[in-house]
This record gives sequence, C-alpha cells and structure tokens, in this order.
Amino acid sequence: MRAYPQAARTRMPAARARRRWSAWVTESKRRRRFLQKERLETIERLQREERQARRTGSYTPSICQW
Repeated sequence: MRAYPQAARTRMPAARARRRWSAWVTESKRRRRFLQKERLETIERLQREERQARRTGSYTPSICQW
C-alpha cells in the first residue's frame, strides 16, 4: 500500500474502542436509579396535589380506579 497513496486513504478506519461490560452494567444501574427516582417524585407530587384538592374541596374522585 505504500506505493499506492489512493489505497492508503481508502483503507478501513481504525476500530473504535468497545465499551466494557462493567461500564454497561454501571450505566444501566444508574439509569434505573434515575427512572425510579423520577417515578417516586411523580407519585409524591400527585399525592400532594390530591391532598391539596381534598383540603380545598375541589377533589372529585375518578370513576376508574386502577
């Protein structure tokens, strides 16, 4: 390939470094904790809003209870 500069430019790019298994597991755990925290914050906010609505008298229970 030294004799052919065009061939040197067209060779395949170097392989990218792969992520390690432990990095994937760590990222997965971090993402799971973040989503769990987000869910809990949403539940707390909805409960707080419901309590406030009950106090003010504007609460109407939904017909469909899941």
